[in-house]
Amino acid sequence: MLTRREFLWAAIAAPSCFGLTGGLSLAEDLREGAVEPTVEEALAAIRTLTSTAATSVTAERRAACDVIQDSVDRLRAAEFEEYFKSSPEEAKRWEDERAVLRFLNASFDKVLAEFRETTVADGGVVLWQIYNMGYLVKTPTQSFAIDVKHRRAPELTPLIDFLLVTHKHGDHYTDAFCDSVASAGKPVVTNFIDNEWKTPEEGREYRFGDCSIKTRLVDHNDRLRKFVTTYEIDCGERSSGTTILHVGDACNVGQLVATKPIDVFIPHLAVGLDVPKAVNETIRPKTTLLSHILELGHLIDKWRWSYQYGFNICEKCANDSVILPVWGEKYEARQ
Repeated sequence: MLTRREFLWAAIAAPSCFGLTGGLSLAEDLREGAVEPTVEEALAAIRTLTSTAATSVTAERRAACDVIQDSVDRLRAAEFEEYFKSSPEEAKRWEDERAVLRFLNASFDKVLAEFRETTVADGGVVLWQIYNMGYLVKTPTQSFAIDVKHRRAPELTPLIDFLLVTHKHGDHYTDAFCDSVASAGKPVVTNFIDNEWKTPEEGREYRFGDCSIKTRLVDHNDRLRKFVTTYEIDCGERSSGTTILHVGDACNVGQLVATKPIDVFIPHLAVGLDVPKAVNETIRPKTTLLSHILELGHLIDKWRWSYQYGFNICEKCANDSVILPVWGEKYEARQ
């Protein structure tokens, strides 16, 4: 009998035989020279990445990123899909074997623990990065999530007041999380779910407690016009009006509009958006959190941007306030 791993490799080699034809590519080669880290190496890298900050990119932190990157470059998209849909027991086996999945799960545990421990003082806002472009945000009075894709995302439902989703691509939301939040009677704001919070093509303004939100629909690319909702979020008087601009997979810097100074800007670092221009000329935020690296659902050699790619974009911006958060990263914004 084939083991789980043997079955998957056979499916990748001969997808038509196993019915796994949903976008798998025979060209998805593992990166040459990448070796799966040992358990000890993985644990050491995770300890470093969860105890250091993106605002200080030390040699130790870069080395830890390299360890996780080796694991990233050995995890095929089909394997991630299997992991994502697996039972908790099966997921644990994946995490024991693959450093990147161990890190993904450990970072979520870190976020949950820190969220519960963190009291946000007046004038502040705290953000945690949760895979891809997902963020959990806590203000002095409220909490909310944006673009969260994670197999454990429904665990966030009791912690948040509302959920924002930028667009209908599976690396920015899960049906399970949206359904969980909606079932709890909390707003789920999208441009594709038919509920009372749906954002129309012309955009819409929302107010949830102290948070006021302005939305606009912009292009993802030349084909997907007005497909992405951008969110300009004023976190309220108790946060001294700290404002977040999350633009999802917006590709056109000319479509990005802010009606007030932006404290935290969250763009996709590689969707075609001119990030240096947005940072230095158009938006001019206090801080930029470059996002959408290591998208494991994308093929290894297509649209799965590495840590090094992200560091290169930081350098191109020539701006010390542009940082590359890793999963589980905590960032405190203060006026």
